[in-house]
Amino acid sequence: MRMTVGHYLPRASVVHGLDPRVKLFLMGCAIGVSFNLEGALPLAAFALALGGATVLSRIPPRGIASGLAPFLWLFAITAILHVFMTPGDPLPLVPYATRQGLVNGVRVGCQLVLAIWVSTLTTLTTSPLDTVWALEWYLKPLKYLKVPTEEIALAVMLAIRFIPLLFEETDRIIKAQKARGVDLESGGLARKVRSLVPVLVPLLHSVFRRADDLAVALTLRCYSPGGVRTRMKEMALRRADYITLVCACILFVFLLSW
Repeated sequence: MRMTVGHYLPRASVVHGLDPRVKLFLMGCAIGVSFNLEGALPLAAFALALGGATVLSRIPPRGIASGLAPFLWLFAITAILHVFMTPGDPLPLVPYATRQGLVNGVRVGCQLVLAIWVSTLTTLTTSPLDTVWALEWYLKPLKYLKVPTEEIALAVMLAIRFIPLLFEETDRIIKAQKARGVDLESGGLARKVRSLVPVLVPLLHSVFRRADDLAVALTLRCYSPGGVRTRMKEMALRRADYITLVCACILFVFLLSW
């Protein structure tokens, strides 16, 4: 199972060229808006707007689909829970299911799809370094409270970089163990738990090795916690950023008032 978290796809597009602070702000607003849309028409309009943004970003549809695929189980479980736990008019031939629950389940499932679509698009169009810099910029007020914002931003960046590596390493180890004849799928629950040992041991070894290599790399680059660091490229809001902010805010207000 491939995760798109941390996988940045560089493209020469309008969306890629936006300021990362603008993209993070709009991502947070868009996720909040998606969970407050009730009707089918606002949801469809929001999906159409996201489709337009995806086209402008020049991200292939399979990139968005790969970000949604790992969460299919979440969509299904959420919809099923609403179907059987929402009171209302019973559905024929389906015990304990209600018509209102079916409608709510489909609506919440669509809201989750839109929210993950927004976060996936933001991740694919924003490099991890720019994302962390934008996060550090938003955390600046906490510096007056003696909060180590730079260290928090660094930890977030390392987590973003390591998540896809861990998934790829796990997939590689599983395939290697299967090639050696290790049975990881058959048997009961206890057998399956024991069969994870040949996967977890080399995975932990790889994690500790990568962490040690990272510590050595930071030391060689003279990294010191709390030190003042500069950026090679300073970012500033441009006309495209202001236009995008205004248009997106108008769209959000229109969808919420629909």
